[in-house]
Amino acid sequence: MIMNYLRTCLYEPKVRNINVDDNELLNIHASILSEKTLLRSAFETFYLDMATLCDQFITSPGLEVELGTGAGFFKKIRPALITSDVRRGPGIDMELDAQAMNLNSSSVRCVYAINVFHHLPDPEKFFDELYRVLKPGGGCILVEPHGGFASALLHRHLHKNERYDLNTSSWQTSEIAGPLSGANQALAEIIFRRDLAVFKKKYNGKLNIVHRDYELNALRYFFSGGLNFRQLAPSFMENPMKKIEKISKRYARHWSLHQIIIIQKQK
Repeated sequence: MIMNYLRTCLYEPKVRNINVDDNELLNIHASILSEKTLLRSAFETFYLDMATLCDQFITSPGLEVELGTGAGFFKKIRPALITSDVRRGPGIDMELDAQAMNLNSSSVRCVYAINVFHHLPDPEKFFDELYRVLKPGGGCILVEPHGGFASALLHRHLHKNERYDLNTSSWQTSEIAGPLSGANQALAEIIFRRDLAVFKKKYNGKLNIVHRDYELNALRYFFSGGLNFRQLAPSFMENPMKKIEKISKRYARHWSLHQIIIIQKQK
C-alpha cells in the first residue's frame, strides 16, 4: 500500500496515465530524456562503456546493431550503428525481433542492448540468434539490472509492470505481454550468475562470457528518476555524483544498479 502510494506520487506526470506498451510512450520518453541532464549523463556512461568494450574485445569488422533503441541516442556517439526496436519510432532504423532477427548470418560485429534482455520471453532463442548473426569473434554487450543489495531492493519495488524474482526456475517468462510489461528484471542474474554452469554447458564451443562488470552511474540514474519517475536532485549535481561514483568504484557490487556483460561468439 505504502509503496503504491509513493510510486504514484513519484511518477513522471507525462507517463502517469500511459500504458507501458503503448507506442506513444516512445515519444514521451524521448522528450523526458532530452530534458533530464542527469538521465542523459547516465545513458552516456552506458553508451561510452559499451563502445569502449566493443573496441577492446571485438576485432572483427561487421555491422553494429542496437536492440531496443527506444528513445535512446547511442547513434550520436556511434554514427555507424544500426538502431532497432520491436516497434517503429523516431530515430529507429529498422524493426527487429531479438529472438528472430532479420539479419544475415555471420554479418554482425556487435549487438548492443540496454535493459532489453530481461524483456525476452525465451532467452535461449536469443542466444541461438546471436550465434547465427554474429561473426566469429563478434559479441553482444548487455546492460542489465545488477543483483547487488541496492539494485535488487530498488528493482523489486520500483515498477508495477515488472518484477524482480531470483527464485523462478525457468529462463522463460510467460507473463510478458508486450514490449515493456511482464518482464523479470532478475533474468541476467539468473542466467549469468545463478545458472552460469548451465549456460556454459549449453553453449560450450559457441558462446562465451568474456567480461562482466558494474556500471558506475547509479547515483545519476537513481536521482534522475529514470524515464518514468520525477527527478529527485538538481541537474548541477551531475559532476559531484560522477566523482562520488568514481571514488566508490571498489564497492560498486553493493551500490551499482546495472551490470555490463559481454557474450562473445567463439572463433
